[in-house]
Amino acid sequence: MKKILVVQSRSSPERIEGERANFGAAVGAYAAVEFLSALDEKLAWSSPDEILKDFGGVIFGGSSDFDFSGGRDENDPARIVSFIILSRVRNMISHALRDGLPLLGVCFGHQIIAEMRRGEVRNDPEQGKVGSYELALTEEGKKDKLFGGFPQKFFAQYDHKDSVTKLPEGATVLASGDRCRFSALRYHDAAYTVQFHPEVEKLRYRGEYDYRESPYASSVISLWIEKIVR
Repeated sequence: MKKILVVQSRSSPERIEGERANFGAAVGAYAAVEFLSALDEKLAWSSPDEILKDFGGVIFGGSSDFDFSGGRDENDPARIVSFIILSRVRNMISHALRDGLPLLGVCFGHQIIAEMRRGEVRNDPEQGKVGSYELALTEEGKKDKLFGGFPQKFFAQYDHKDSVTKLPEGATVLASGDRCRFSALRYHDAAYTVQFHPEVEKLRYRGEYDYRESPYASSVISLWIEKIVR
């Protein structure tokens, strides 16, 4: 059976367990899944080959605890920890990109990889959002191995304050929307990142937000495992 590693960037026990449940359900019977925390100082982050050697793919999950900006003060601990996380996982991401290990970045994971690849991650009120939003495939997205079977337009679930505001080096835009310019990116044939949350069909939104079903966006993980993961 294929084996997936999910790297979590959360500190709240409730949110850690909720994310594990969501990814566990999304992966389902397609693969075995294990989790580790980007906050774990004891892991051998300088030896990513050792951490990843038994896995056919790696997912970098979201975070409601930390932001690269988030509209916070520069010295806010939530911002500082975000850059600590980036410094820890940088070698792992480089290893995956260099060796073609299948990679999927989700929300904060999408932003981590963009920041690492000289994109810009900023608190952009025009793009930050919570709820169900429509996005559309680009011409490259229509031809893509992962997204090519999707309809031209589809809905996805979002919950983020920061957004990628500059296209990262080596990234191809696969899907975009009025409220999310770089919603899905591909870095090479096995490396994808998305600003939305494919691990859920419905987020527990704060307050009243318009909800639309997102069957296509919510199939990204199973399709990634089926078509991309070793």
